[in-house]
Amino acid sequence: MTTPRRRLPAKSSQRTYTSVEDLIKGEGLGDKVQQAYGQMVQDTCVTDGLTRLRRRSKLTQAEIAQRLGVTQAAVSKIESGRDETLTLAIISAYATSSRQRIDLNFGRPLTHVEAVKQHALGLRHHLEALASLAHKDEAIARDIAGFFREASLSIDQIVTHCHDRLPKKPKVGVRMQTLVQAPALSR
Repeated sequence: MTTPRRRLPAKSSQRTYTSVEDLIKGEGLGDKVQQAYGQMVQDTCVTDGLTRLRRRSKLTQAEIAQRLGVTQAAVSKIESGRDETLTLAIISAYATSSRQRIDLNFGRPLTHVEAVKQHALGLRHHLEALASLAHKDEAIARDIAGFFREASLSIDQIVTHCHDRLPKKPKVGVRMQTLVQAPALSR
């Protein structure tokens, strides 16, 4: 017969922490704990995002469950589970039910240049759609023209601001000297 282990009361450190990372550092927990926590964060990135999205939409688990046609317990299981258990259907249902947008990207992250180009093409697409819409009504055309002026100024200010943050190159002094040819000496 084994004797039951006696549980010792946990020590109270009287410290408060604002994040788990601060707790791990503040209590001097080892590398294994840090690695396990890091893996858990990585494994639950999307499920945590769904929870934040629901809360931002001011929905309870019960309310989103009703919209999804599942039980509150099923929503709790989704939100506390691991990303690998999620399906695109669940993610899509959360977006639709919360009336929010969810963008998923797979593969390597875009470089800054690729991202700017992608956004520029997106801007072009939407601006062309607005220009087409302007042909339908004069009042709409005026509003869109005003928006185009405002957007143009905003974009110009952003580009100018960022351009001004580039490193300043030292000015290269150019010195020009005219050489006067001395008269030829006569022999």
